[in-house]
Amino acid sequence: MSSGNRRERRAAATAPRSTVEHRYGSPVERRALVPAVLGAIVLLAGVALIDTAGFSWIRMSAAVLAFITAVLVWQAGHRVLVVVPIVLGVLWNPVVPFPFSGEPWRIGQVVGAAVLVVTGFLSKGRRQD
Repeated sequence: MSSGNRRERRAAATAPRSTVEHRYGSPVERRALVPAVLGAIVLLAGVALIDTAGFSWIRMSAAVLAFITAVLVWQAGHRVLVVVPIVLGVLWNPVVPFPFSGEPWRIGQVVGAAVLVVTGFLSKGRRQD
């Protein structure tokens, strides 16, 4: 006769250490990625609206999403990366707008979208349970 306890001990020894991590995935999160991608979508959609009245809404949305990304990057502990979304938020702010226009502003929209997504992707933090 074999004891059930021995079988249970062997099974427990080969089981993964943390069932929470195994069940719910990696404890690393990229919380800043969602607002960064949304900001990039807004910036890319705004390329068609440059020099129109609706561009102020694009500027406001991009600035707000850039500042949200900055807060989440700060919370993730990446103090150096915080500079990027703050600069984007300041450049695209609708309160004190910079007088940019034309082709350089269109290129800036695309570059800003790419840089914002890269910043959101690079900022990762530990999940807080």
